[in-house]
Amino acid sequence: MDFLQDYLPQAKGYLPYYLVVTSILAVGNSLQNYLTLHFSRRLYNGQFVPNQSLPPKTSSFNPEDSTQKLLPASAASNPKGARTQDQVTPLAARLFGTYTIISAIVRIYAAYNLHLAPVYQMTLWTYVVALVHFGSEYAVYRTAYLGPIATTFFFATVGITWMTSQYSFYVQL
Repeated sequence: MDFLQDYLPQAKGYLPYYLVVTSILAVGNSLQNYLTLHFSRRLYNGQFVPNQSLPPKTSSFNPEDSTQKLLPASAASNPKGARTQDQVTPLAARLFGTYTIISAIVRIYAAYNLHLAPVYQMTLWTYVVALVHFGSEYAVYRTAYLGPIATTFFFATVGITWMTSQYSFYVQL
């Protein structure tokens, strides 16, 4: 186990280790997004139907280009049992996997360079973006289930709280 000590961050405190752990988790999540849609489908609500309230296609508007083109499937939005669509596509999973690996890279780099203010701040933003993304998917767009994203809320909230409260401890001005 001593051989691992050479590879772990040498910075003071425990925040560098937290960043390493969340980076490892992010790499795993990234790989999962590239390999299967199974776990992403458990996070997001699944089935959606076309939004019938959008205006028809014109020379200046195409309902297929609208970010509101789909609504969550329900008895009210899908009264005739029309075919539903899944918003978790292979493209969406790869995009999310790419974002997640970038966050992992930033965090692992920060674990070894917490004394640098720009690196510290960029790392803090990775947690803010994750919290805002999942929070908006749950509360605004209603496309995510709270249960599966609760761990993301936990890790992001801990990261944000820890990093904002310990900024002057780690960053050398």
